[in-house]
Amino acid sequence: MAINGISSYGLNSIYGYQSSINSLRLSQALSRNPKLNQSYSSSSTSSLTSRKAAMNADISFVKDYSSKMSDLMNAANELKSSNKYGAMSDLAITSTNNDIATASGKLLVKNDKEYKLDVTQVAQAQVNASEGVKASDYAKSAMNFTVGDGKNSVNVSVGTVKANGGSKTNAQMLKEAADQINKSKVGVTASVVEKDGVASLQLEGKETGEGKTFTVSGEQLGAAAGVENVKTESANAKYSVTADGRTTEYETDTNKVSIGYYGVSVELKKAGETTLKAGVDSGNVASALGDLVDAYNSAVKFLNDNYDRGSGVSRQLRNMISGIGSEQSLKQLGITVNKDATLSFSESKFQANMQKNPNLSKELISGMGGIADRMFNKANSAMNVSSSSLLNGSSQKSFSGTSASSSSSSLESMATNPYSVMGMFSKGGAYNMSNYYAVGMMMNYLI
Repeated sequence: MAINGISSYGLNSIYGYQSSINSLRLSQALSRNPKLNQSYSSSSTSSLTSRKAAMNADISFVKDYSSKMSDLMNAANELKSSNKYGAMSDLAITSTNNDIATASGKLLVKNDKEYKLDVTQVAQAQVNASEGVKASDYAKSAMNFTVGDGKNSVNVSVGTVKANGGSKTNAQMLKEAADQINKSKVGVTASVVEKDGVASLQLEGKETGEGKTFTVSGEQLGAAAGVENVKTESANAKYSVTADGRTTEYETDTNKVSIGYYGVSVELKKAGETTLKAGVDSGNVASALGDLVDAYNSAVKFLNDNYDRGSGVSRQLRNMISGIGSEQSLKQLGITVNKDATLSFSESKFQANMQKNPNLSKELISGMGGIADRMFNKANSAMNVSSSSLLNGSSQKSFSGTSASSSSSSLESMATNPYSVMGMFSKGGAYNMSNYYAVGMMMNYLI
């Protein structure tokens, strides 16, 4: 049964994957093909073994070569603007001033609208604090007081004597009181604040907003004297949002709010102004750019290590390391060129430059002629190189000039030499219409 052709075409992101699968299947088939053994049955055992070893080494090389270029294509495709599922299309909400408010969440569709946020007051929880005592002094009296939030309460009782009979310090008394409060169900968090040898008990409500209060009552406060006094009143957050020239004011009992974008959470930090807008997730872009540099370095090192295998390898190495981008452009992306032609990537420098000039950074990455396009095209070009040119400096020569092949016609030699068939398959590219019959011939040979 003859196979006239096989077509395999899909998105850019699966090109490399499909090519790698084709190379792997070809490698597996060639290693088991009886025709290859028959072509050299008259040769000595040692010569045949040597040729088989050389052939297997070349097959392994071609497979690794395809894998390296496929990895580079996929890494570059992740940053191409045409990839709607890539890092450059992954829109996140950012705040121009994270000290005022932070934003988290992503958009499923592009939205260019900006929201100006003016925070007048953040939501606050009630805070009480004792007057403060010398931490290392021994406690003069026990503690016995109650903390209640209107729903739950806890009675705090701390004696001045340790289990071994020794006296407790003021700091130890306050810590025991804080532990009892924190272990209870009352909506208050207790902590001991110590500075310059002076300790005080601080109580803070677990919820923010007006009406979220608690009380401290009791006549025996001891080292926590003054903790019944309110230091900070509970309060609501007050802010305004301006979009499309229209300003709307809001008030809420929490600092976690939703503004404008669906599914986006904003946390108010302090009074002031900031702008919320959609943009690429710089963290994801930085990660993808780092992966691209790693894939490029891996490809360059592989080509350099196999430089003498064939003229195609040396040409691809020269093509790979040339025309990556200007020094200034690479610097904007946090990339520097090493002496061995590999690249180094600084995520911190990229993030800083991205924040200063996001539009320039995005253009240098995914714009026309950006680093993603350049890397993708280099890898794509390398994938379309014929395997014969990659191997014309290695063991492939022993197959093209043997006595067995000289006794056959050139057409028969081409049809029975795995490297010739493989070269036909690679020359036009696995997704080229003109390559269908090369694929068919290869499959006929294998079957």
